[in-house]
Amino acid sequence: MRAVPAGLVETLRPLLPVGYASVAEAYRQAAVGVTARELTTHYTEGMAFFQGTFVPYLKDLLRRLSDGEWDLQEYAAFAAGSDVDLISHVVNGVAAYGQVALFPGDWGGFAAGCVSREHIRWQQESRGVVACLCVPSVRNGHLTEGMVDFLTDADACLLNLNLFPTLQSEERRDVARYLRDILPKTVLSISFSRGFGLTASQLGVLLIHPDHPWVRQFRAQWTWFTYFYNAIAARAFMQVHLTRLREVDEQRRRWVTAWLRERGLPVVESGSYYVKAFRVEGAIPDHLKSLVRDDIVRLCLKPPQT
Repeated sequence: MRAVPAGLVETLRPLLPVGYASVAEAYRQAAVGVTARELTTHYTEGMAFFQGTFVPYLKDLLRRLSDGEWDLQEYAAFAAGSDVDLISHVVNGVAAYGQVALFPGDWGGFAAGCVSREHIRWQQESRGVVACLCVPSVRNGHLTEGMVDFLTDADACLLNLNLFPTLQSEERRDVARYLRDILPKTVLSISFSRGFGLTASQLGVLLIHPDHPWVRQFRAQWTWFTYFYNAIAARAFMQVHLTRLREVDEQRRRWVTAWLRERGLPVVESGSYYVKAFRVEGAIPDHLKSLVRDDIVRLCLKPPQT
């Protein structure tokens, strides 16, 4: 309570991203080459670019981020305006006839677009239902043993790769290894806005094993959505230099560690530097209540923009 006085708390702050200067430069490079012909052929040749150039690039990058643990070459790819659009469609479609479980304290966005809210539960029990989780969880910036069990027990999973790129390399590899055997039953959603900082134009991509039953169920809708993918965001993503992002992430990680130490808060080196969660002994003061998620105080830290 001493570490986080009322003046430091932004009450309307749902895990707001922090920008990268190198990503802003990638946007400029992506936009400068746009031609009138590309605008004309977006729904034809643009689809060929998406499937033939962008998707292989994305799969290779995820293979590298996972240190070779994920082989997604045969996975089908679909896209939409943002990861939230696709997630809302999936959850809404599944909740119309089945149950969806959200891990307690994780991302509320999984339920944002669902009209069958009575079929969505915040619970760790996931047998016989669809389990939704951000990786790492925005509850505390980690993927815990309990979260892995939550995903393992479920009939199907919807994972949003959110802060995954901000993990240190060894931890990313461990997380990828924990999830490797879960991927065939998983819809993998990529969050380009937070993990890679591409917030100026949104892009949503789903990767899913071609034998997953949802491919047959939703292929027509997902194929339609894909026509409207954001080509500028896709091209900007391919211009982003991961090495420069990692250099900034390392600076931010050090900044967060110093911030916590200066305020006498526990320092946990693992997990994403972006979000840290704490339990408060005694009553939680009013000025911290906007930060409470499932009985923990969640700090969304905001290092300097670089």
